[in-house]
Amino acid sequence: MSSAASFTILIIGGGVAGLAASIGLRRKGHKVLVLESSTTLQTLGGSLLIPPNAARVLDSYGLWEKFKASETIPVGNTTFRYQDGKVLEEVEYAAMEGAFGYPVMAPSRAKYQRLLYDAAIELGVQVRLSSRIKSLEEGTACVTLTTGETVRGDIIIGADGIKSKVRREILRDDDVQPVPESIAYQCNISGGDMRSDPLTAPLMGGGAIHSWYGPSRQMICGPDSSSSVYRMTLIFYPNSTLSSEDILAANSSSSYRLGSIQSLRDCVKDFELRVRKFASLVKPEDCFLWKIAHLPKLKSWVSESGKVAILGDAAHAMVPHLGAGAATAVEDGAVLAECLSHAQFTSDIPKLLQTYEKIRRPRVERIQATALITGQYKVMPDGPAQVKRDEKMAQRMDKANPRYEYWKAGGGLEWLYGYDFMKEQVAQEIDGSTSESEGEIRSGHKL
Repeated sequence: MSSAASFTILIIGGGVAGLAASIGLRRKGHKVLVLESSTTLQTLGGSLLIPPNAARVLDSYGLWEKFKASETIPVGNTTFRYQDGKVLEEVEYAAMEGAFGYPVMAPSRAKYQRLLYDAAIELGVQVRLSSRIKSLEEGTACVTLTTGETVRGDIIIGADGIKSKVRREILRDDDVQPVPESIAYQCNISGGDMRSDPLTAPLMGGGAIHSWYGPSRQMICGPDSSSSVYRMTLIFYPNSTLSSEDILAANSSSSYRLGSIQSLRDCVKDFELRVRKFASLVKPEDCFLWKIAHLPKLKSWVSESGKVAILGDAAHAMVPHLGAGAATAVEDGAVLAECLSHAQFTSDIPKLLQTYEKIRRPRVERIQATALITGQYKVMPDGPAQVKRDEKMAQRMDKANPRYEYWKAGGGLEWLYGYDFMKEQVAQEIDGSTSESEGEIRSGHKL
């Protein structure tokens, strides 16, 4: 359904956040140009979760069936204790689909981005690679590229990540720095190598996601949809027992770089035998380090002129322990598009961008805080608190528990997975915003 007004919208950043937003905005009838600094689409990075709340948005865009056709739906997520491989928890994604209408999908970042890119191009979104921003003028909604070219629009949306240039323009002297939280190894292990060993071969079957909880470390792993690789992410909180080589590397200016195979193996030397085995299969060229950080609360997501706004990691980068970062970015784009669909005049833009921020802030700040707490929950040191956690998880997974089916379906996260961008606050907030503006003298022009 097209908007009452059509704007030219510049989106800075062609990752998942920017491309998903471009689709939502284009479907509302806007002219959308995505400016991406890199020369190619993303190829690095591990899996990204698409939980029910994000799947609901993709389905509203007519894309869910394409995603399902391109990626096997995991059967669920099994969590093990690090030392002995004891099962702590099993969540079934079929049960989640019954509860929330959609299962969980876990495509690679590259596949996720490619699917969104193809959909955006098909809709008529213009995507320009190798388009690095040199400067931005928020008062006139124009950007200057490093080539000297000036590009103008009615609205600029910053989807340029945790180190956002657009955010700096909005906040200026009040801009913030990312807060370091942990470090991750991201590795792809040959599926053939995994299947060749009787210890690791079973991990390639069944299509499940596997997690391990240990002191100061957690892992999330699983085969890709083609079973050609086993994706491994090991998250750790640096301390005196970890290699200074990788701590220094992860604290360098680069967010993503090769790590030390030996340091990786040292990190799991007290894990169960299966983990130690597949860690030994990682090749040096497939061992990457990723700095994990988050953003504190921002003063504003919208510029003084009301013509520039941010979304995704640029606005609310979060740690990955809920698997919610990409999903919240997808939600952002849907809510933004819905807000702007109520514009009749250019003078409506500032109020509707502020409405977008007002709607999104409480939810994403809750998710940010919960993700930080969840990370600590997963990496408790051995001791009474950890024993209590494990016992609680075991009780939930006891089939004799009257609420077993509830917990198996991701119980406790209804507020996260059940979110519907069209049925929550959006319509009410927009109606309030537009009714307030009806009595104002409009200085803009109808498009």
